[in-house]
Amino acid sequence: MSVFGSSCKFCFQIAGLAVLCASLNGCVDLDDAAGLSKLSDEARVALPKVSNDVAATCARQNTLFENTPAAERPKAEQAQDCKPYQELADHLAKDQNVLIAYFDALGKLSSNKPMGYDATIDQNVTTSSINTTFSASAIAAGNDAQNILKSLADAATSGYREKQLGQLISANDAAVQSLTQSLKKVITADYAVLLANEELSLDTFYQGPMASAQPNERLALILVQRQYAHDKTALQSRKDGIVSYGKSMDDLAALHTKLRQEAGKRANMVEVSKQIGPIVESLKTALSDIQSRSNQP
Repeated sequence: MSVFGSSCKFCFQIAGLAVLCASLNGCVDLDDAAGLSKLSDEARVALPKVSNDVAATCARQNTLFENTPAAERPKAEQAQDCKPYQELADHLAKDQNVLIAYFDALGKLSSNKPMGYDATIDQNVTTSSINTTFSASAIAAGNDAQNILKSLADAATSGYREKQLGQLISANDAAVQSLTQSLKKVITADYAVLLANEELSLDTFYQGPMASAQPNERLALILVQRQYAHDKTALQSRKDGIVSYGKSMDDLAALHTKLRQEAGKRANMVEVSKQIGPIVESLKTALSDIQSRSNQP
């Protein structure tokens, strides 16, 4: 079954809306209460640092393979086809963008700011037999992203106004919960396996030559040991990024749940800020951790 029936494009502009109160008592500006637009900007930069590496790990493993003498390779071993991994990374990027755009839209709508949104969801999902669980998680994420995108388009064409932001949050809660968990599963389970494979390739590439080094090759051995240590440190940083990515998805899900709950209670901005404050801070930390690790040499 096709994940996307066709390429979905929605370009819309909402301007001059009345103050949106999200079904709360008094006007709750979610951009003030949660800084949703700023958080969205941070997520837009940080999250691809992890998801893009789904393709990059394949390229790194192929580099190791190509630099291993043919006599040292298993006879049946071949370089990997990285195209399916790149397609998957692109697919994840689109789904992440929809999730981020949704939270950004909540902030802009609640603060009566013009909301510009231009999104395209590609219908092509990798059909390679990488892993059935991998594909299932990606497909679930794509379906959820499409549902959220459709909801945003409907909100735009319907001219959502006072008290309707809360309806938007409630209507999309199930899709947001599912999308965040599907993205988390692809990264924390399937991408983690790819990194484990890369680590095995890395160890095999370095350890054999290091063990067979001759005494008169000690200077060359020192250089190889340093490069090995550098590559292992970089790999560990990517593993740590998996943890931060998973935490980011959990925090986004928890934040949306709390917004839905506070909308139902008709809470004011002070109470909303109090309830979501710890989640927002946790999310900021997770995104910052991803960004800081990506800046390491």
